[in-house]
Amino acid sequence: MLSLIARSALVATLAVAPAVHAQTLRWASQGDPQTMDPHSQNESMTNMMNGQVYEKLVNRDKQLGIVPALATEWQQVSPTLWRFKLRPGVKFHDGTPFNADDVVFSMERGAAPTSTINQYATAVGKPRKVDDLTVEFQLAAPNPIFLQHLETLWIMSKVWCEKNRVARPLDFKNKEESYAGLNANGTGPYMLVSRAPGIKTVYKRNPNWWGKFEGNVQEIVYTPIANDATRLAALVSGEIDFVLDPAPRDIARLRNTAGVKIIDGPENRIVFIGMDQFRDKLLYGSVP
Repeated sequence: MLSLIARSALVATLAVAPAVHAQTLRWASQGDPQTMDPHSQNESMTNMMNGQVYEKLVNRDKQLGIVPALATEWQQVSPTLWRFKLRPGVKFHDGTPFNADDVVFSMERGAAPTSTINQYATAVGKPRKVDDLTVEFQLAAPNPIFLQHLETLWIMSKVWCEKNRVARPLDFKNKEESYAGLNANGTGPYMLVSRAPGIKTVYKRNPNWWGKFEGNVQEIVYTPIANDATRLAALVSGEIDFVLDPAPRDIARLRNTAGVKIIDGPENRIVFIGMDQFRDKLLYGSVP
């Protein structure tokens, strides 16, 4: 049984990989999703969790190539015009059919000032509905990484957002709260069952998902455990099935712990140190 995942960025894939009999996956990390609103906060843990519920027009495969998701095919009609055919028969978790109106709405919502992905939403140009299953994007100028920008944009239900008064992203920076912050309605492989910030988030499998499941996970239970020692104890005792981020100092001991398996691998992320280049003098210290 896969009990611990170390230094991995692909939780959605790894969550279904173990060949186990239990159908509930219990896992933990030190962090917690900041919001269920997929356009409100562009943060790794938040995106990772929202990616169980929400989908995009295009996605990444395991080799990081761009592949179809809610769009089945596309063509670059001209240097500044892209046309997409949408996947037929897809429904949101509440049963509402997915169509071009949702795509146009989601792109416009993602471009709102309160969205932290607005730089990507504006980069894909102006969306236009051609028919229920066709959408075009008109760009002001050619964008050589258009598909890469599109791969960051989650699709929401226009009907659901308008019904619940969340037609714009919540203003996370100013601590705004909204229905979309604690509830979700996507087209993805798992449906949000309950959300208790800082305590527990529960998902269940979407039986009507258009895609193909790998594995047998029917339910996912995520518990944030900030303390390294407590998180480790929960793993070793069997309270949880895997930990995303074991403390580096514990790795050697865990490799020799019965029933625990460590998987090491590269991450798809960039870590950098930013320097303040705009002050005449350093803010701290005696260096002029």
